[in-house]
Amino acid sequence: MRRKEPRSKVRCFPILLYALLAMVVFSSCAVPEKRPVSTMEEVLPEKSFDLIPKSEENLYSLQISTELEKDVVLIDDEYVVRYIEELGQRLVSRTPYRYFVEDYEWAFKIIETPEINAFATLGGKIYVSRGLIEATERESELAGVLAFEMGHVMARSVHQHISQDAVKQSLVLPGEMIQGHEGMESLNQVLESEGGAYRYFSNLEYYPEEIEKADKFALHNSYDAGFNPRSFIIFMYRLLESERQEVFPLWVQRNPWSLEREDHLLALLKLFPPVAFREESFNFESFKIQLQSLTPPLSEIEEEPAFPEYAEVLTINVLGNVDWTDTGLDVDIDQQIYFRASGGISLQKGNPLAYCGPDGYNLKTMQQPIPDEKIGSLIGKVVKLISIEIDEETEEEIRNEIEKYFYIGSENRVKMEIDGRLFLGINENIVGDNSGEFQVTIFIEKSIEE
Repeated sequence: MRRKEPRSKVRCFPILLYALLAMVVFSSCAVPEKRPVSTMEEVLPEKSFDLIPKSEENLYSLQISTELEKDVVLIDDEYVVRYIEELGQRLVSRTPYRYFVEDYEWAFKIIETPEINAFATLGGKIYVSRGLIEATERESELAGVLAFEMGHVMARSVHQHISQDAVKQSLVLPGEMIQGHEGMESLNQVLESEGGAYRYFSNLEYYPEEIEKADKFALHNSYDAGFNPRSFIIFMYRLLESERQEVFPLWVQRNPWSLEREDHLLALLKLFPPVAFREESFNFESFKIQLQSLTPPLSEIEEEPAFPEYAEVLTINVLGNVDWTDTGLDVDIDQQIYFRASGGISLQKGNPLAYCGPDGYNLKTMQQPIPDEKIGSLIGKVVKLISIEIDEETEEEIRNEIEKYFYIGSENRVKMEIDGRLFLGINENIVGDNSGEFQVTIFIEKSIEE
């Protein structure tokens, strides 16, 4: 075979130049030209209040997480556990600030609670509640929350709070490191003073300057992992808007919102060069569906609702492809009924993107029983029979009825507007191509005699 002669440097130069230019153009579109924030010295904590050395931290972290998890129920579904861990490790592996994540044994876990909360402990252990995950609508929103909690660890805000509390309780002297067996005893005393590890970390409130540091890391960590950092802000706005007339979620209470924080986040976003972010993962939809299908622990069902005047009377499956499911229960006007639902349905059989839980799919149309609520959500109706007539020509029975519709979702307490038969259904008029089912538990207000 004839060997090709090497090209001359003169002929090769234009090709190399074009290739180099193409690489520059591609790089400018794919990754930021410079680090959006000038230096990360700005987020370094004050060393005088960080008394926990990294050399001891993983050992402490293991013992603390073991004690913490005795007081909570962790979701152990294989698919759900794998997804949240892979999402968290993606953020860890792609952060540009390796110094802040190395030496930690990062782990990401889900606590079975409807409360909207997330928190970090020592050693890179991140816990997020089921309620918070169910409040997210995009993978990038959940990634932003994990990235923010990572920020509290990376900026060592968690460590500073524990160190300050240890000094306040005279367990250590200022500047004295918390280490060894005595250090673990000091940590235990700090945590026990707040009712244990779970109560300490899940209720830990941060100072504005600590939140600012975590915000910086959150946007950076999301951005460099390929997620749109703006989603973190969008999620925060939605939590604030949906809870405006009520008490803010615990996660927001612990990381308070302010105009200064809003201005800070928006200013940071302007420093990030625009890029084409990765598409939302199909795995996120599957993850949410699987999570919603998991039935809460029996102990939780037995304890809730926390109204002694209610009694559980029925658990029933509501099929997604059936117009209405007869509960067999007759209700009275003004009677209070408490509903709790789990499971999932597909609004188009075989289409993995059309799945939803009892709260419904994020779409509203006029062609559904309750237009103001999400399509596919769990709803109910009470049917009251007024009279029965017989058609003289066909001799068919004509039932004159009154129907009252109401929204249920994953959990709701409803006062009956009329008496009649109780039915449960899907907030959609065309259900023949649906699949799946909701599991609904019904609690009815006890009578005075009981």
